[in-house]
Amino acid sequence: MNTSEQSFVWDDDYALGHLSMDDTHREFVECVDTLLTTADDNLAAALEAFAEHARRHFGEEDDDMRNTGYGSAGCHIDEHAAVLKSLDEVRSALTEGRPQVVRSFARALVDWFPEHVRVMDQGLARWLIQRQLGAAPVVIRRRLHHAA
Repeated sequence: MNTSEQSFVWDDDYALGHLSMDDTHREFVECVDTLLTTADDNLAAALEAFAEHARRHFGEEDDDMRNTGYGSAGCHIDEHAAVLKSLDEVRSALTEGRPQVVRSFARALVDWFPEHVRVMDQGLARWLIQRQLGAAPVVIRRRLHHAA
C-alpha cells in the first residue's frame, strides 16, 4: 500500500466568486488529493475518476469560452488540452505498472492549479459574471492572522 505523504486541500484563495466554477474547482482538488493519497490498488479507479472530472470540467469551461466569445480563450483551452494529453500518457504508464508516474502527475497538478486559477480562470469567471450580471464577482476572503 503505497500512498504519497503529500495531500492537496481546498484553499479559499482558489475561490473566484462564480458558484459553478468554484464547485468544480473544489471537486478538482478532491480528485487530485485522491490521486496523491489513495492506495496503489485504488489508483486506476482514482485516475479514471479524475479523467472523467477533467473532461467535464475543462469541456464546460471551453464551451463557455467559445459560446461567449471570450477573448483569451486560446491559451486557456490549450492548457486544458495539455493536461488531457498528459492524462492519456499517465494512464498508459499506469497500465505498464508505473504508479509513481500517476503520483508525479498529481504533484504537477498541485503546482499547476493555483496559477491556472489565478491567471486563467479568474479572468474567465469575471467575463462570465459580467456578461450575466453586468458586474465583476466579489469574493470575500477571511484572513487569519497568526501570532508570532
